Amino acid sequence: MALFLSICVGENDLAGAESLAGVCPDGSVFIVKRASDVPCRRAKLVDPSEVPPLRPELLPNPYTWMIDQQSRDPHNPYNLIDAAEKIRALRAGESVPQKNQAAIGPGQAPAPQVTAPSPATVRFSESQLRDISRLVALRQRLAPAKLRIEDVHGREQLEIEMAFSPSVEGQVLAALRESSGKRRVLMFAARSMAADEFYPNFFIVQGAMTFRPDPARGQEVGFLIGEAGALAPSERVVGYLMIPAKFDPSQPMDLWWNDQSVSAVLAP
Repeated sequence: MALFLSICVGENDLAGAESLAGVCPDGSVFIVKRASDVPCRRAKLVDPSEVPPLRPELLPNPYTWMIDQQSRDPHNPYNLIDAAEKIRALRAGESVPQKNQAAIGPGQAPAPQVTAPSPATVRFSESQLRDISRLVALRQRLAPAKLRIEDVHGREQLEIEMAFSPSVEGQVLAALRESSGKRRVLMFAARSMAADEFYPNFFIVQGAMTFRPDPARGQEVGFLIGEAGALAPSERVVGYLMIPAKFDPSQPMDLWWNDQSVSAVLAP
């Protein structure tokens, strides 16, 4: 049985040590050669062969990704306020209150409801769709951006590829009536190795900029082949992400899907 030394030490206690391993107060683990390289104060030392295993919740995540996850957490007190209002209204038999609506005074008629035009859809011929699917795969040779998702036993379940193509970007922008230069278009393809599910939960990080394409908005996430949901073994889906033009595919960016990420330059 491994013995974990829970002795708090100071900098003076580390003098003369040849190899040091331990855990910092924030839960991070270190193995260093010199005492001066220990990255924290009050470290708890342990033999290098007995470094405790890291639990998933202790692994580092980008701060912006963590903030995005927290903001969408239904158990976040910020989101619970709206949920509580809806529950109270439903119990009272009232309509669910709508936010950001102007108050209607006595004797005033509600403003007429304007129906928004239906969003444009992206349509390609079958031959074009085959070419786009091949293009995503071929771009991996020049600009690799691939995620391999495994199950708890290490078996590959899902393969996700990301790519950028100026020609496809132009066609998608034209189909969605988007002005060139205001948006960028990234392509994604997901292929299942076994029966699985795929939903376009993407998150883009570049420097200090972050963006999460909303799957509920067709102007930001769309499928060209297949759809979100259950995938049969070897089934492939292909789609696009619309992101702000301030993101530059010729510079490194971090592409996240759920809690997995890959760093890539999509237009080297």
